[in-house]
Amino acid sequence: MVNIYIIVILLLIITNILFIYAYSKKRKEEKAHQRFKNEIAKSININIKNPVDDFLLHQLTLYIKNLEEKYKSEKYKRRNIFSILDTLSEGIILVSYNQNEIIRVDFANSFAKNIFTTENFVGRSLTEVVDNHNLIELTLKSFKTNKDLEEETSFYYPEKKYFRCQVKSINVENYRVIILLDITKEKNLEDLRREFLTIMSHEMRTPLSVISGYLETILHEPNLDLEIYQPLKKIEEEISRLTRMFNDLLDIERLEKNIGEEKRFVYFNFSNTVKRAFDFFKIVADKMSIEFEEQIEDDLYVFGNEDRLLQVVYNILDNSFKFTALKEKGEKKVWLRLYENDNTIILEIEDTGIGIPSKELKRIFDLFYRVDKSRSRQVPGLGIGLYIVKTVLDNHNARIYLDSEENNGTLFQVILPIKTNNETEV
Repeated sequence: MVNIYIIVILLLIITNILFIYAYSKKRKEEKAHQRFKNEIAKSININIKNPVDDFLLHQLTLYIKNLEEKYKSEKYKRRNIFSILDTLSEGIILVSYNQNEIIRVDFANSFAKNIFTTENFVGRSLTEVVDNHNLIELTLKSFKTNKDLEEETSFYYPEKKYFRCQVKSINVENYRVIILLDITKEKNLEDLRREFLTIMSHEMRTPLSVISGYLETILHEPNLDLEIYQPLKKIEEEISRLTRMFNDLLDIERLEKNIGEEKRFVYFNFSNTVKRAFDFFKIVADKMSIEFEEQIEDDLYVFGNEDRLLQVVYNILDNSFKFTALKEKGEKKVWLRLYENDNTIILEIEDTGIGIPSKELKRIFDLFYRVDKSRSRQVPGLGIGLYIVKTVLDNHNARIYLDSEENNGTLFQVILPIKTNNETEV
């Protein structure tokens, strides 16, 4: 019984303490509210004892209190958003653009701060805090063209890194968000892979040439048994295929450096070059039972490397025929067109083949990229043909566009600038 009395007494004491605390807190709030009302009444010169004025004052204080609550809520949300942005593994920079064509930094997360040349960046121009001309030009171009832009660039501060930079518009006028994705590891791996393949290509050429020479000698032996000849012939074909692959890899090295023979451009009749490609692939088309048509305007001249531009036509046609041949049903047809339009020469290669999925279109010109790895058994190759095409055209200041839909064919369009013979001599 004693224990029960003690518990009851303790409960009564705790209840009284809580009541006193709540009452005193409420009194403090009421006093603070009253002081607040008095201050407002003095500032706007109204009589607090007047019921009408007091009612209006009461409504005003409630409105101000609601604003304070909203402000606290928005401040809390803002702090949470900034905390989330700071945890991202991409750089986020918010910039604004004024009438004086100055790009100012309004916010940057922790990742982006690592590439800034100063800690005090808020309100300063982008040129003051970022030592990268490409990023500044890309951002300025985005503001002036009102477009979202993307480009790869490298930073040398505080260490050399590669980034994919995206400049995106937001729902606030004259503001852009810059997103920096670190691709340094991918770039370094690509460089290592490229270096390895280049070294391997150089080293493999000699043994392949020796093997090919011996095979050719054996295959020309008189009275060679057919059972021996056929497998040796197959080996010779595979050796030739390997040699072509290694030559392509060495081609990439020369094209990327763009020196020596690659820079020796001449003024030549591109129409005749394209016709040569058509004559060669017409034989291929007949063997593969693919319909092949041409519409080639005569005497269209370009300034460039004829062998490389012929390689462009060959590589695209080779792709078109390979993937048109994979089509199981329906029309199998390839078109080759060359014509002049708006001071440009346009080369088009279109087919009715199996097409390319839309999600793959952005990567189709990447080095070693294959759209469908399962097709490798049907269509051998390393996935470097279209990369060579893109590199050659870049060296000629030409553009290439691709329009394709899965199971509905593909259209490649190459646009070459027209230069007169006089312009090439300047």
